[in-house]
Amino acid sequence: MTDDTVYTVDNGIATITLNRPSRRNALSLELLTGLQDSLTSAAGNREVRAIVLAGAGDNFCVGRDQSGDSSRRVVRGDSQQEDRTRLLDVSRIIPTLVQIPKPTIAVIRGGCAGAGLSIALACDLRYADTNAVFNTAFVGAGLSGDMGMAWLLTRAVGPSKARELMLLSERIRADRAVQSGLIHEVLPATELAGRSWEVARRLADSAPLAVRGAKLNLESAMSRPLSEFLVDEADRLITCAYSADVEEARVAFLEKRSPVYCNN
Repeated sequence: MTDDTVYTVDNGIATITLNRPSRRNALSLELLTGLQDSLTSAAGNREVRAIVLAGAGDNFCVGRDQSGDSSRRVVRGDSQQEDRTRLLDVSRIIPTLVQIPKPTIAVIRGGCAGAGLSIALACDLRYADTNAVFNTAFVGAGLSGDMGMAWLLTRAVGPSKARELMLLSERIRADRAVQSGLIHEVLPATELAGRSWEVARRLADSAPLAVRGAKLNLESAMSRPLSEFLVDEADRLITCAYSADVEEARVAFLEKRSPVYCNN
């Protein structure tokens, strides 16, 4: 971990906070390294069943830091090859978020732009307050995009809307963002944290194998032919069906209580 990222675990929920509020949580090399380390820790901790990703202060993340100390930047102008190597290295965060076998929730306040938007889009669920503002930002800055932006955006809002958002590079308020599918729900600022924690708690209390399998199914559905997908889907369901989770769900239903699942 680094000072630019804060990682905590509370009752099965890991919270990762992007911690550069004075820079609106702009992405430095240290922050990106800390984020990758935090995700690795959460993935390897059997106690963690849900992951919340947020920004410190009034913003989620305004993208990569392009000012200040060049040693903290991803693209530093050392050489095209060195910049490319660094960019590919930090971009591993996106497949990590997409493929991590635990549900992820982005809690978005204020600015969410560029690579910061890519990170949010890589999360399973996204909740924002009414002050949130979104922008793909790349074309407006003379850049074509990184951190999986076009890949993620197309899957979130569809190819037609993705072209509009990517090419025009306009600022979008939360009410429009929820209509387009960029986020799942918009809430008053005073309710955002509570709603996000409520969702994280619900996911953390769900059957771990079922949640993991459902997330893998959703990802496979975007990339595998139907015939191959059905095989993977069947394997995951059988794994769940023969687990202690299913028996616990059945007994809890009969006893009219909430199920208590083990850490699988």
